[in-house]
Amino acid sequence: MARKTISKNIRTARTTKVLFGDVVYEPGGTCGPRIQGDYQLVALLEGRVEVVVDGRQRRIEAGQVGLFLPGPQELFSFAPDRKSHHTWCSLHPTLLAAETAVAGQAAPAVLPMSRRFAQLMEMGLSLSHWAASGAPGLVEALGIATLQEYLFSGRRETEQRRDEPDALRRALEWINQEGSEAVDLPALARIAGVSSAQLVKLFRRHLGTTPLRHVWETRTRRGVQLLRETGLTVGEVAHRCGFQTPFHFSRWVKQLHGVSPKAVRARAWGRTPTD
Repeated sequence: MARKTISKNIRTARTTKVLFGDVVYEPGGTCGPRIQGDYQLVALLEGRVEVVVDGRQRRIEAGQVGLFLPGPQELFSFAPDRKSHHTWCSLHPTLLAAETAVAGQAAPAVLPMSRRFAQLMEMGLSLSHWAASGAPGLVEALGIATLQEYLFSGRRETEQRRDEPDALRRALEWINQEGSEAVDLPALARIAGVSSAQLVKLFRRHLGTTPLRHVWETRTRRGVQLLRETGLTVGEVAHRCGFQTPFHFSRWVKQLHGVSPKAVRARAWGRTPTD
């Protein structure tokens, strides 16, 4: 049984098959031993937890997520020197498709918490009790999406470890962040931790392109998405996506899409292009 070390139970949203929860444990708090009946994702926001799963030790630090499978016995022991704040999402096994269950069995036990995972957890926890009872499909869809995001992150991390050198991974992670920071080859090489020449070799070998071309293609795709989905001006889109000028952005849009930014928006909005 859990000791009386829970300081507050903050939020929950539940159906008969999915539960989102949020709780803070006092220093030294425990939970278990218990038999896990669900697929459960435990995300540490603060503190840490040591978990014994069928005799094997597992640690989850702040900023990480652990996946627990149905069947094993578990004992959770939270940090003895600080409070531990964690959220979780439990899914009943009958809710999962067979291929998702198989993927869960093969997934890493602990992963870094992605921004998308954190957003999905927050969406689940923010649902009112009325939404949980009146629209259980919404809660369950969010639960499945949260697990799928974890499994996707696990596959991506495994593929990156196998196929991408660390320097290339660091460069790609920076490029894929939504930002408008100025960048040149030496700066990107410093982020990657290699020389400019080595970074060019890595991009050519693994991606068949150059680092800066990949930067501008990525930013152009992001800009085109904003053109299609928002009412921002071309200049505002260019600025948000890190282009030096609206002309710089327009040149890349025409190079990749064959038309101007205004024409991209007109087509997406069902209008006749005027240029």
